[in-house]
Amino acid sequence: MAQISPKLAHTYFTEIASSSTVPLDLEDLLNMVHLRRHNHVVIGDIALRCYKNKSKWTYDERDIRRAAQAFADFRLDVDDVVEVQLPAYRDHDEQDPEHRGQANWRGKIAAWLFWQAREKHHEGRPYEEWDDSWQRIGAGGLPGMLTWDEFVAARSGGRLRENIANTRPLELMAFSGGSLFVPRAYAELLDRWEQVEEGLVAQTRICKGCTAEGPRWGGWRTPSPLGYVTLCPPCSGAAFQRYTGHLRGVLYDSPRVRGTRADDYLCRLCAETRAAAWDHCHDHGYLRGPLCGSCNTFEGKSFPGAFLERQEGAVLHLLECRGCLVRRTLPGRYHVAIVQRHLEATERHRHRGRRCRRQLWVRHVELAHGAHRFELDCWWHSQKWTKDVTVPEALAVVRDFVDQALAAAQPDAVVPAARAASDTTSPA
Repeated sequence: MAQISPKLAHTYFTEIASSSTVPLDLEDLLNMVHLRRHNHVVIGDIALRCYKNKSKWTYDERDIRRAAQAFADFRLDVDDVVEVQLPAYRDHDEQDPEHRGQANWRGKIAAWLFWQAREKHHEGRPYEEWDDSWQRIGAGGLPGMLTWDEFVAARSGGRLRENIANTRPLELMAFSGGSLFVPRAYAELLDRWEQVEEGLVAQTRICKGCTAEGPRWGGWRTPSPLGYVTLCPPCSGAAFQRYTGHLRGVLYDSPRVRGTRADDYLCRLCAETRAAAWDHCHDHGYLRGPLCGSCNTFEGKSFPGAFLERQEGAVLHLLECRGCLVRRTLPGRYHVAIVQRHLEATERHRHRGRRCRRQLWVRHVELAHGAHRFELDCWWHSQKWTKDVTVPEALAVVRDFVDQALAAAQPDAVVPAARAASDTTSPA
């Protein structure tokens, strides 16, 4: 079979399916956002397998051409429509965790509508006047006071183009008499997409080693030379070593690290997936440990506050760096997030002679003249003000944060052992 790059696959598909009556959004051929979930890109009801060879992902050219031709030949009668029965609003906490993220095109459209109705309800109103009226269907057949023209105007821009099954449903949807309609053939296509997507997820939840069923979000998926495979934690533990900190205090660019494969180990953070790379501190150059692709991306590219709050063991992992541990600090990119958290917990304004008990919203504005400027906002009382935190004050807040994390941890969890001088020489 002829293997082609994602870019060439996108070009071929776009050219062959240019006459398709289904509005396509083919960026996922390039981005492959669900690779970890099931090693496929699903366009409409067609699953295109992705192949990995020498660390590069490709497609089978025959698959691309067949799928594109199928869409070029697809017949869609815009006058033969069916009404879309949208599900009622359900809060995130009320949903069964097993059902979150399921392929559900009606639920996805409903979520867009409810989200836009909430935005309209909140816009220009004080926090005290917010309620749940936007969660109910209004007289016009849409949630709250939302109108169809408002919804289309808000959701059709280039930045907010909506996508289901790599198609654009807004271009085929119509609203009349309080009801939502789509072409029958398109509704049937999306029904088949749900079945294909859920079938792929069901297959890839099964552990390759023991056939146990794992979480639907791909928590057991681990990278391999040929793509992602599913291994439960016990099977991963049997296949890969647990990292015990034997390289703690070693510089990332030392020969010792270059001669040790990260993918021989389990991820140090999630301890469920095969590691893909050695994580290290970019401020001091010291190794922190082996991480899987997901955890490595979360640490390096997510909002710093999200990593600290949502990833169990995040602070202690960052302190695997000898430079951070000795200085009782964290990498510089985390400092603002830690100070923000500190201000949210400690700063309050006075309302009617009393100290406000509501938590603030804190935003970092700038770093200028040796001080961080933050904007503090109390939504409850419509109060805004600024606060300057000097760089030394910010470092003191970070040090206190680190000390609290160390005090709560086991003493031997982060204290580095002595290393040979050739391994631990400080970076220039």
